Amino acid sequence: MKRKYCQQSWFTLIEVIIASAILSITVFWVYKLIWENSKLINNSDNYLQLNNLFLNLQECVQNKKLSFINEAVWYEQKINFWSDFKSCKLWNSNPVSLDNIDYFLDTKIIKKEEKYIILELVIEWDWVWIEKKEFILKF
Repeated sequence: MKRKYCQQSWFTLIEVIIASAILSITVFWVYKLIWENSKLINNSDNYLQLNNLFLNLQECVQNKKLSFINEAVWYEQKINFWSDFKSCKLWNSNPVSLDNIDYFLDTKIIKKEEKYIILELVIEWDWVWIEKKEFILKF
């Protein structure tokens, strides 16, 4: 009779070990899912911020069209929107600060034709990350 009791307690211990393993694996995957979700939200916020900056940069270039038309092909401009984001200034290397991140905005003429100019819009932040887009400026 003693032996039967021992076998049952070992069987219960094995069940507990398997149940705790399943529980810990489940908890691990839930934490991983939460972590990946927070990274995804953060990346989408950064992407939205960059997209808005590119749109503002394109609008600024459209408004300052004459300064690009009169310059040489290699011409590069630094742009800043100041703190009010209502006016853009050319040839200013100060960063644009959004959410405690400093963004440096540049434009460079890649190709100049009779009716349009192809510009490269560049946004740099954290001194490491760089995003580039081409923009066609028609006149």
